[in-house]
Amino acid sequence: MKLNTMAAVMSFVTKLEDDSASYYDGCAEKYPDLKGTLLSWSKENRKFEKNVKRTYFGVITDTLESNYAFEGLDTDDYAFETDVPDDTSKAIEKAHEIEAKIKAFYLKAAELSEGLMADIPRLFRKIAKKREDRHIGD
Repeated sequence: MKLNTMAAVMSFVTKLEDDSASYYDGCAEKYPDLKGTLLSWSKENRKFEKNVKRTYFGVITDTLESNYAFEGLDTDDYAFETDVPDDTSKAIEKAHEIEAKIKAFYLKAAELSEGLMADIPRLFRKIAKKREDRHIGD
């Protein structure tokens, strides 16, 4: 699905953060040795979503929203599965893949929104940077 408005991007941010948090919760339950890290990621993902919404609602106007397009931003490019694998190494690998896709989404969304507002792209880059720093099982 092509994302054409900031409202559509907001809905997709919610999906990315909720789905990845649910995956981390499921892995934390199944793999106790990963629990601490993955539960902290899950909690932080929900915080990212709240921060994006707070920032968005703090700066958006109806005029801006009606003219705000994310040409080239397609949800299919950032989709991921949330089934918990049967082995720890595959769960870790999948977590890294999820983080890479979400990071790529935030960076692309920041790039596409740069010309219209400053707060949203800055926050998107900050979230992408935090994701870059996430490592598990290294």
